[in-house]
Amino acid sequence: MTQIISQQGHRFHYDAIIIGSGIAGLCYGLRLAHKHPNCKIALVTKGQLDDSSSRYAQGGIAAVAGKNDSIQDHINDTLNAGAGICVQEVVEDIIQQGPKCIEYLIDQGVIFSQTESGELALTKEGGHSARRIFYNTDQTGQAIIHSLVKKVKLQSQIDCFAQHTAVNLILTEQLQQSGKFPEVVGAYILDEKLSLVHTFFAKTVILATGGAGKVYRYSSNPEVATGDGIAMAYRAGARVGNMEFYQFHPTLLYHRKFNNLLLTEALRGEGAYLRLPGSGFRFMKNYSPEKMELATRDIVARAIFSEIEKSEYSYVHLDLRHKDNSFLSKRFPYLYKSLLSQGIDMGEDLIPVVPAAHYLCGGILTNQCGQTDLTRLYAIGETACSGFHGANRLASNSLLEGVFMALKAAEDSEKWLSHSLKNHQEIGDWDSKGVTDRRRASQINAHWRGLRGEMTSYGGIIRTEAGLKDLLKLINTRSEMIEEYYWKHTITRDLIELRNIVSVAQMIVTAALSRQESRGGHFRDDFPNQNEISRPSIMKNPQKVHTVS
Repeated sequence: MTQIISQQGHRFHYDAIIIGSGIAGLCYGLRLAHKHPNCKIALVTKGQLDDSSSRYAQGGIAAVAGKNDSIQDHINDTLNAGAGICVQEVVEDIIQQGPKCIEYLIDQGVIFSQTESGELALTKEGGHSARRIFYNTDQTGQAIIHSLVKKVKLQSQIDCFAQHTAVNLILTEQLQQSGKFPEVVGAYILDEKLSLVHTFFAKTVILATGGAGKVYRYSSNPEVATGDGIAMAYRAGARVGNMEFYQFHPTLLYHRKFNNLLLTEALRGEGAYLRLPGSGFRFMKNYSPEKMELATRDIVARAIFSEIEKSEYSYVHLDLRHKDNSFLSKRFPYLYKSLLSQGIDMGEDLIPVVPAAHYLCGGILTNQCGQTDLTRLYAIGETACSGFHGANRLASNSLLEGVFMALKAAEDSEKWLSHSLKNHQEIGDWDSKGVTDRRRASQINAHWRGLRGEMTSYGGIIRTEAGLKDLLKLINTRSEMIEEYYWKHTITRDLIELRNIVSVAQMIVTAALSRQESRGGHFRDDFPNQNEISRPSIMKNPQKVHTVS
């Protein structure tokens, strides 16, 4: 049954639009509101305000604080993990300001765990040479997001739009025709409850939409992680970089029903072992004899994947049986209770784990202030590629980058608040004519399952040229079908996300094909060695940019 409906919504005008409500988006909004009390800000998020990857960060946030640590050591650890692709100036800038980022979060009401003597507690994770991870038990992200959301709700100049999905960026035509970089003047936003597409105008737009873990079958990310900001910016003409570097977290709980529980790296930081089922062998001896379980995530994830491939088992074991139960229940209360609810006692039982898509190290190219190629458009957090993470993010550096880049972008974007928008009156509302076809919509949505399985098999932890070429053909075919449907039918959140994730998949696979080496989170079985010369991978949409793309 088909039905023609109107989706044309209302027109809104703001000084700034933030798309995404993770740590980066929330910190940006708070900083801008604090410095400019008369500034009107729209905070747009697909789910509720606290629904983001930041909320699920268990381990913590990295910053130098201990007597046996130094800024230079943190810089060196980050550069080592980034495997030659980091922008050193960015790394130095962010890490030097790490302690101030912690102070900022504490000022916003964030509570971190303390030692018995009342000092802030620190833990250690893979790739770090010292204990420098600030945490709140095993729910650091939840503690941070809870405090920031509470603060945002108190800001009268911030209007929050929950259950609103960004569709596309709005560009001015004048600059496009003159051959200059397009100017972003707003975004089309789908109101899910009303099924209307509103037209939002703003003097500056900030993309803080997070990563794209849903492109893979197994992911630690929430359902909202569909690469929306990256896809929108790419369609608008912004460059993206390092999309092949997808980080897989080594330890997601392997469970038939309870299959999206991330087991924080802090477990290994506190001494957990990785063992083979059956023999109990600590196989990391064969992959990183010096650091063992505390090797960087790319090394540990590939080791687990390789052992599973040649085993009759679909998982490996995480072993904490040598740790006291009272310590585990106090240090990891959320995980302890969650596992116990599934019949797994952390202190008594072996825990089955598998690697899962966790963090996209690439994204929309930005400068050190989060500015993209497009005028008035900023990208911060996981959706951006600032050069901080390089080919492989160091554990607990993501929250640090989110805070730092949010504060920098808020400072840099102030300049647009006094600049009026040009030609935005000529921008039309969303083309509201669409057809609802439930049967066809169900068929199109079936692409989700196929795409995620294909990306996991061909474009996941270990890749080959033959597999990537096959995968790109499959993705291109899916993309054509989805795009054709998109322009003729009523849009929904599912359709928007599917269109975006297919676009992100194309970027990942194209970049992976072009990088004929193995480096960081990108491993080619046919090119297992690292090239002597390192270079970032940069892509730009070859198609003509349209006002409504």
